[in-house]
Amino acid sequence: MSESVVLGAPSPAALAESGRRAFSETSDPAAYVERPASAEALHAIADWDANAGRSGTVAALVAPPGLGKTFLLRVVERHLNRTGLASGTPAARVRALYLPYAGLGPTDLALWVHGLLGRACPVLPDEEASIAALVDIGADGGAPLTLLLDDADSMPPETVQAFSRRLSSAGASLRLLLALNPDSKGSRLLAALHGLAPREVRYVQPLSAAETGDYLRARMRWAGFPEEIVARVDEGEAHRVHALSNGIPRAIHAIAADRLDTGTAVQDKQALDGKRRREDWMGRPIEDDLEI
Repeated sequence: MSESVVLGAPSPAALAESGRRAFSETSDPAAYVERPASAEALHAIADWDANAGRSGTVAALVAPPGLGKTFLLRVVERHLNRTGLASGTPAARVRALYLPYAGLGPTDLALWVHGLLGRACPVLPDEEASIAALVDIGADGGAPLTLLLDDADSMPPETVQAFSRRLSSAGASLRLLLALNPDSKGSRLLAALHGLAPREVRYVQPLSAAETGDYLRARMRWAGFPEEIVARVDEGEAHRVHALSNGIPRAIHAIAADRLDTGTAVQDKQALDGKRRREDWMGRPIEDDLEI
């Protein structure tokens, strides 16, 4: 056996796979890293869900691009469906369904949801019947069905109007959790759904430098990095990644994947230190406050 081989050391391929897992764009709720801002947003959504009979039928998670709206929707979906499983009633098991986009008319939306749930779809002669078919799914499950709609501002006017006409402002068996950007398109959608008393949950605070370090280390441990490599994300490295990313998780992933370079630099401390020195020589980006 070659003396250069360290027994028990992860191979470059294994490190590369861990890097892809840690910093991919997939939204696995098992990789959720809690911080005060995300915990507050999830608590507000849980409060909205727990008061289904009294609170509005619609809630909106409002956050800028890249901060993690999709991720939080998937965390909410997992929580609600675990609650449904705990109820023991087969029809109630699916309490939430994540949809990656909302740009469908009422009929296509109803067909899609029924297909994802493995249900036979009734005849849908018009838009009202389509939304009624969605409402009926929640009505026979013992708990409301919540549709988690990503990119909700892509919802066409006919779908918005059909929801507005068919859903009640409280106590509905079908509920909507919308992911929106804090812009004019999102504001117009909420205004169009005003009669349903939408509850707005704002999630707009980027990660701090300390949170960036905690986030990186937690993601790396979850993905299976050895602790000696995780430890290289020290305070200085956390501040570098934060300065380059402005605390936006999508950017943190891209930068971390490059800086840690799971095939080479992450294994070679001298290479990583050299990369830092080169970047410091070239200058660091100005840390402007993020305007939301």
